[in-house]
Amino acid sequence: MKWYALLTLAAVFSAQASPEMCFNKAGRDYGIDPLLLTAISIQESRLRMDAINNHSAHKTEDVCGMQINSSHYPALRKFEITRERLLKEPCTCIYTGAWVLARNFQAYGKNWDSVGMYNTGPSPKLIKQRRVYANLIKNIYRILLATQIIQNNQTAQRDINPLLARSTASENTDAKRNNQ
Repeated sequence: MKWYALLTLAAVFSAQASPEMCFNKAGRDYGIDPLLLTAISIQESRLRMDAINNHSAHKTEDVCGMQINSSHYPALRKFEITRERLLKEPCTCIYTGAWVLARNFQAYGKNWDSVGMYNTGPSPKLIKQRRVYANLIKNIYRILLATQIIQNNQTAQRDINPLLARSTASENTDAKRNNQ
């Protein structure tokens, strides 16, 4: 019985950790900040890896946490990536999103306009929408960066002063008791 509980717990934690690890690996492999990929997924799907949006005026659909547009399906077939895989395999979805963004960076430069093209494509008619989208991503990205900086600073403080780690832990315990 203990093994069953341990395996269940391990499966839950690995399922939760998997997308974060995939953002990090895809970012490293494509030379893109993983937080930028995360920001796109937050905007596109609120990190829902099973998200489907088929309400496009262009008769296309967007799938998975990175909302990969069906216009990419023909190119993805070469890599044996299907709609079903995008929806069932979070890492495949994240890597595919990184691939789309990397292609934009390669073709149009590493800039916010290229980030905006992730959502709108390169049409000159969509510059306004592209810039609105890029600003949304930029704002989410800045929040993620700030959060990471704060977390890194807190970790560094705990590493420098072990007493701080103990006092923070006891403050958290006291706060929990007071809330009950």
